Amino acid sequence: MSLRHALMALLDATPMTGYTLAKHFDQSAAFVWHAPHSQIYPELRRMEADGLISGRDELRGARGTKRTYALTEAGRTELRRWVEEATPAPPGRDGAYLKATYYEFGSFANARRQFQAHLTYHQQQQHRWEAHVKELQNRDTELMRLRLAGWPESAHEAIVAYKAHVYRGMAARARTEVEWAKSGLALVDRLEAAAGEDT
Repeated sequence: MSLRHALMALLDATPMTGYTLAKHFDQSAAFVWHAPHSQIYPELRRMEADGLISGRDELRGARGTKRTYALTEAGRTELRRWVEEATPAPPGRDGAYLKATYYEFGSFANARRQFQAHLTYHQQQQHRWEAHVKELQNRDTELMRLRLAGWPESAHEAIVAYKAHVYRGMAARARTEVEWAKSGLALVDRLEAAAGEDT
């Protein structure tokens, strides 16, 4: 149910259309909870049916309409309940690590290529998360400005600090993956050299 809670948290900042909500989701919550837009719109309809959000149609252009959603008190209560609830750690499931367990079935070149791809991807992620931390700390995202505008000044530091803490953790995870890939590349070099000595 995390998708609906992420959407409610975004709507707490300000009422939004589905399009605007999806855009803000892509620039924030999607970094830690991926969901395609094809899941967001049906979820909004379910949330409205459950009374967690309310929707109203507004004119768009001469003939069109757009639906704007707002968080209800029931939605705010459910959001608080969800935040208070402890989240158990999910069971491990990592395709890259699973495949690396069996690299002996492939060539050294294959193992090296896959470790290099892992390294490149996580270096990019590390830089992305570190840049996002700076944006959050500078209060330099549209969503952050909207959220801060709706909360008392006394809550601003916590709003910024919690979000920055999440992305510092994401950057730390990426750094760990970078080091794992580097050690994997070193391992392949050592194994290949040893195999050459045996021939």
